Amino acid sequence: MAAPSRRGESKPPSTPPAPAAPPYYIAEQPLFIGGNQFARAFNAGDRVPVEHVEKHGWADKVRPPDGYDSPQQTSDEPDAKGGQATSKEGDV
Repeated sequence: MAAPSRRGESKPPSTPPAPAAPPYYIAEQPLFIGGNQFARAFNAGDRVPVEHVEKHGWADKVRPPDGYDSPQQTSDEPDAKGGQATSKEGDV
């Protein structure tokens, strides 16, 4: 007797999930719609929905919330313990 077929049941690929966008951003300065000084949408420190940042092009005027680590952010600190980069091959 043949085993029952499991069509439609497949394992998801083993690739890591794409980094999630933060739930919101924090405005670093007052944000205006369309550059109109009378159309202020958010003040500095306000939570800004992700959709608004994309729609109005405010990516350079906002930051992720505190405690959110984005893979796109870079660090100026080396990954080695003690703050010093190390070499494994041909130590000088």
